[in-house]
Amino acid sequence: MAAEKIGSVKGGKSYKSFTVYWNPSSGEVYVDISGKTYVGKASSAGQAMRMAEAAVYNK
Repeated sequence: MAAEKIGSVKGGKSYKSFTVYWNPSSGEVYVDISGKTYVGKASSAGQAMRMAEAAVYNK
């Protein structure tokens, strides 16, 4: 199964919006920062969003 868009998060410094993708079968989380950037594995969509927020905190 491919990663699906589950939402977007805003960068802490730029307030730019970044799209978040999560693959429920593998748990892989990606954020669209100059292309899909792998940020880790999550067991739920909520955890994926929190990981994405942390990844773009200084963006």
